[in-house]
Amino acid sequence: MKKVFGLSFALSFVITLSAFAQPPGVNKGAVEAFNKGVSEANKRNFKEAISFYSKAIELDPKYANALHNRGIIYYNMRSQPEAIADFTALIGINPKDHDAYNERGLAYADQKKYEESIVDYTKAIELNATYTAAYNHRGNSAFAMKKYTDAITDYTKAIELEPADAKLFNNRANVYKAMGKDKEAEDDLAKAKNLTK
Repeated sequence: MKKVFGLSFALSFVITLSAFAQPPGVNKGAVEAFNKGVSEANKRNFKEAISFYSKAIELDPKYANALHNRGIIYYNMRSQPEAIADFTALIGINPKDHDAYNERGLAYADQKKYEESIVDYTKAIELNATYTAAYNHRGNSAFAMKKYTDAITDYTKAIELEPADAKLFNNRANVYKAMGKDKEAEDDLAKAKNLTK
């Protein structure tokens, strides 16, 4: 199943922005290691980036940006247990971080731990009721579990929030097709096609 909001985009976006938004009071050596991690990640030298982020975390175990970036890289490298550990640590630092719950949910889903992923997406939605990606991801996990009604509900909410996103209509069409609701599936596919013109 294809993800609509994968972390690859988030990787480049967050890694670029994180270098500019350091919290006050972070250990200077940790910031230097973090910035080297950003530089290596932007060059797509992910093993080196992980090494620098790890050094930053060693110097400042509550360095949220370093945990976040390292978690995203682990996720994209398919090192899901490590990604889950980093997102869990991030949640421990900031239990209101809806992105960390969503990202940990993605890592669980990649391991086919759909129940755990749904718990995390639900928490992300509780923290941010307009979080389109979390509704979409929760729909993906529900679809994988053949909980079609739940998937339709989540995709419909995501579409309400972002009605110009063709991929959301495609996702819902896939569920309608699996349910044998060909007319609804065709309608959603037609909407998706119109949005991509």
